[in-house]
Amino acid sequence: MAGNKLLLTLGGLLVAAGLSSCSSTGTEAGGGHFRTLAQENADAQQYLPGDLPIPEGAGITFTKGELAGGKKSSMLIYETQESMTALGSTYQKYVRDKDLERGTEIVDSNNILIHGKVNGSYSYSIIGSSSDSKPGDNEIIVTWIVN
Repeated sequence: MAGNKLLLTLGGLLVAAGLSSCSSTGTEAGGGHFRTLAQENADAQQYLPGDLPIPEGAGITFTKGELAGGKKSSMLIYETQESMTALGSTYQKYVRDKDLERGTEIVDSNNILIHGKVNGSYSYSIIGSSSDSKPGDNEIIVTWIVN
C-alpha cells in the first residue's frame, strides 16, 4: 500500500511539474472513439471500474491491482494518440455522470489532473500528459483505491 501511495504521489508531482498555464475548464469532446475498460482488456480491470472509458486502440503499458489491509487498489497506465481535449472532456463527463466526489479538476490541451476522495470509501486520480517515450502520444495514469 505504501508503494501505491508513493507511485500516486510521484505521478502527481511529475504531472504538476509539467503543468503550464493551466486553467480549470470544461472542454468539448474532440470526436474521439472510446470503449470501456471491460471491452478493451479484461486483465487490466482488476479493482478498476469496468465502465471506465479508454480510447480505442490505447496501448496499455502497465496495470496492477492488489488487495492489502482490506483496501483494493489499482493502477492503469496507457498511451494513446487521442487528444488531451477529448480525454479531459471524456473523464470530466465520466466523473460527473458517476456522481464521484471531485477534488482537483484541471484540464487543458496539454494536461489532465482529476482527483477525488471520499473518506472511508474511495479515492481516485486520472493524470495525463504528453508521452516522453512516444512523441505525439499522450500518457494517462489512472489510480483507484477502494477502502
